[in-house]
Amino acid sequence: MQLFALGLNHHSAPIEVRECLAIPSHRLGETLLGLRDRTGIAEIVLLSTCNRFEAYLCSQDDAKISSALYRLFRPALQHHMPETHLYEFPDSAAARHLFRVAAGLDSMVLGEHEILGQVKQAYVAAHAAGTTGKLLNVLFQRSLFVGKRVRTETGLARGAGSVASLAVAMAKRVLGCLEECRVMILGAGEMAERTAMHLLAHKVRSFIVSNRTYERACDLAARFGGLALSFREGLQHMADADIVICSTAAPHPVIRPELVREMMGRRRGRPLIFIDIAMPRDVHPEVHCIENVHVYDLDDLQAIVDQRMADREKEKRAAEAIVEEQVQEFQGWLASVRSGRECCLRHCSRLLNAS
Repeated sequence: MQLFALGLNHHSAPIEVRECLAIPSHRLGETLLGLRDRTGIAEIVLLSTCNRFEAYLCSQDDAKISSALYRLFRPALQHHMPETHLYEFPDSAAARHLFRVAAGLDSMVLGEHEILGQVKQAYVAAHAAGTTGKLLNVLFQRSLFVGKRVRTETGLARGAGSVASLAVAMAKRVLGCLEECRVMILGAGEMAERTAMHLLAHKVRSFIVSNRTYERACDLAARFGGLALSFREGLQHMADADIVICSTAAPHPVIRPELVREMMGRRRGRPLIFIDIAMPRDVHPEVHCIENVHVYDLDDLQAIVDQRMADREKEKRAAEAIVEEQVQEFQGWLASVRSGRECCLRHCSRLLNAS
């Protein structure tokens, strides 16, 4: 039985490639079932986040794996994606990679909190769809154990922050003090909620929440003392904001060049900042070219991350040691499965019980 992982992330591919492959959480189940039916691969888990798209597969037929991967990455390949954007890992290397992902070692924000939940959601979705079996069940259960252990036994996640905190840090870097700023948040999901929390910590002058589901905008605004607008009203009032932080779940850009050009005419030369943390992006790429408009996306946040890395090397080394220990144990279990001796070994029971 061959275990294989292939994907791309913020280290290997720019945002315009990553967004071609983004799958919203509500479509994971149907995507998994469709892929299984077309390829005949029984065990598949897909991990799709704002900074990565990865496939974990298990099959005895290498040809089926090749077919599945081609189908998965076809959207990006149609955009002339170089093969250098992709990374691939067989067997224990796949386990090592997933364990590092769950531990927050492969994230843009080292030790971030969200990724462990995203790995769990990917596994739960695949398990519910019936596309996991013995090998992927053990692999993903173990990855969750590794992620929790790293966060318990090291300080890697202490003060790690999140993409939302980076977005607010970027706004502060560009504008300095945020206390006199008027901020609009597009979207009312989990990312928007975290963004609102960080904005309050910086005592912004005011903030508006605009969302397609008005009730969700009202709920978020009420909890943090902001103003709620419908999505249409938000677009109309965007000209009054200093910063617009975008985090909708739209499958295409909602901030179009023609909208921004008209809006900038009303602003009379006042600059406007967009911080786009959505995947796919909310802001159309051509908006970058409009005078006095400044757009920052997920890739631009890397500059802030780089400044924070040096102080956390000790915790990173401790986390890497835990990952490596668990990779060796998983590798031993995998070898026992392939030799038919797993019931005689302690690896299987330890893996399952610890998870």
